[in-house]
Amino acid sequence: MSSPSEAWQPLLDGLGRLRAAWPGGAWSWDPRFKCVSSSFGKELTDQAREAMVGVLDGEWSSDSINQAPDEIRTLAARFGGIRPGQLLFTGAAGGERMHLFALWWPWGDGATVSLRVGVANCDRPTELYPQIRALFKIA
Repeated sequence: MSSPSEAWQPLLDGLGRLRAAWPGGAWSWDPRFKCVSSSFGKELTDQAREAMVGVLDGEWSSDSINQAPDEIRTLAARFGGIRPGQLLFTGAAGGERMHLFALWWPWGDGATVSLRVGVANCDRPTELYPQIRALFKIA
């Protein structure tokens, strides 16, 4: 049986790749959704999407979420659903149920987008969240 840290390693590896390639601003901790968050100008959309390749490859919109597996629809509902223009990305798995997710939320000004990245179904947050915060250099 693998240890929790071994099970989480694919998640942390993916997050490390995302952080290294990220074109947007600094990362902060979003306590409401227990995930990291960064905002960027709409002109960086292509670079932001490129940074997610291989880490967060599942993409769900307001048009496609009804065709998603139950687990993904439940995740979307946890964050209030997906409105037009918003996206839910899913990615790498760690352990039996945990996997990465990202919420792509354009701002009302049309010029800025926020990306929130976290771990769905995290069963040991007191151990994993500090590692994620350290990876993104968040105190």
